[in-house]
Amino acid sequence: MVKLNDATHSLLMRGGFEYNAKKDKYYMKGEAEWDVQKRIDKGKKQFAVPASSVEEFLKGEEELVDMLLERAKKKAAEKGAAAPKAAKEEEAEEGESSKKDKKKKKDEEEEPDEDEKAAKKAKKAKKQAAEEEDEEEE
Repeated sequence: MVKLNDATHSLLMRGGFEYNAKKDKYYMKGEAEWDVQKRIDKGKKQFAVPASSVEEFLKGEEELVDMLLERAKKKAAEKGAAAPKAAKEEEAEEGESSKKDKKKKKDEEEEPDEDEKAAKKAKKAKKQAAEEEDEEEE
């Protein structure tokens, strides 16, 4: 196999091949760059720390821990801030609304339930009719 054009040659070199000029052939030397990167990305999704040395591992581990702590703090802050706001809003609504408003809300809430019940009954009737037709055909 002769040396190929530059584009193909560079692709083969990144793909893990080695060109031997004496023999004028390509030999498989190692793993392709894209396979290595795919494996590293898969490991990162599983919260692994890719490294080729101990120092690199320690540095990567520190970065990962910092990132996870930052995420956890944001999540806690969002939940913590949302909970008191929701409680305050509920208290304010209860203080402002009167018994009449509460009755109106209950009536509004009940109406969709009735619609849902009617829809379920209609669906059930259609299903039974379809089953009866199937039994008659058999």
